[in-house]
Amino acid sequence: MYTVLIAGAGQLGSRHLQGVKTSSKELDIWVYDLSKESLKVAEERYNQVETNVSKTVHFVSETNLLPLHFDIAIVACSSKPRLAICKLLLAHSVIKFLVLEKFLFTSLSEYDEADKLFKEKGVKVWVNCPRRMFGYYDKINDLLNKNSLINMNFYGKDWGMCCNTIHFVDIFMKLCGEKSFEIDFSSVEPKVIESKRAGYVEFYGTEKFLTPNGNTLSLTCLPETNVENVIKITNGSLNIELFEARQVMKINGSEEAISVRYQSQLSGLVVDSLIEQSSCALATYLESAEFHKTYLKGILNLYNQATGAEHDSCPIT
Repeated sequence: MYTVLIAGAGQLGSRHLQGVKTSSKELDIWVYDLSKESLKVAEERYNQVETNVSKTVHFVSETNLLPLHFDIAIVACSSKPRLAICKLLLAHSVIKFLVLEKFLFTSLSEYDEADKLFKEKGVKVWVNCPRRMFGYYDKINDLLNKNSLINMNFYGKDWGMCCNTIHFVDIFMKLCGEKSFEIDFSSVEPKVIESKRAGYVEFYGTEKFLTPNGNTLSLTCLPETNVENVIKITNGSLNIELFEARQVMKINGSEEAISVRYQSQLSGLVVDSLIEQSSCALATYLESAEFHKTYLKGILNLYNQATGAEHDSCPIT
């Protein structure tokens, strides 16, 4: 029986828990959160999912109650305490594989500190930007002519730009096959918007990304628009439109259904892959951290401009 830890039993952590329960492996699952109420909700959601494979589950609010070894740990808390929680867990338990939620960390110094910690503890780490696991992006990747420029645009209403940009950057970079990019924030309004998540911030406007090979990504978030949220990808004569909310893709005008998987449908697949192959489809920490750091540098400058202060961290999650 393999041991799995989920640290953070909130909205997303409880969905990870549901997903882990669908794993094809026999698992001993531990859920850690300081909030007794969050643990209660997580337990309720766990019980909503059926499984034909033996699973045991434990809900705890103290780290000293956790086992000393885990095969897999998923850290599903918000970004501000994430590094501290990683330190706490790795000081108590030996963890073989670690999956971190995004946005990874709020200050640049934490990325190198985390990298050093992971290397010292010998833990392999991935970052949960799950569009890499959506089958229709594999199809898109097969259709792309990498000798022609790839232009990707997302336009929509109030989709949480700071929170979710990294998801689009991750899949864009996967499709491009590149490792770095520059960002233009000149079309983002330098005005701090309170996030739906207490203690975090958002912005409105358009972010523009450019890779060394000339591929482009444009992300627009507006407070109000009558236009349906849509991802558009152009590549030579190829034109793709993705309407993920209604699970539809158009390829050069031809419409087909797509499957947008929820986290509760994905985490079990990640667990199975890590157990069977010691790897998974998600980006590694080293790859994703570079994307995160480049974005954080830019958004931190914008945050300082908007607040008129010199912060060393930007509260995005």
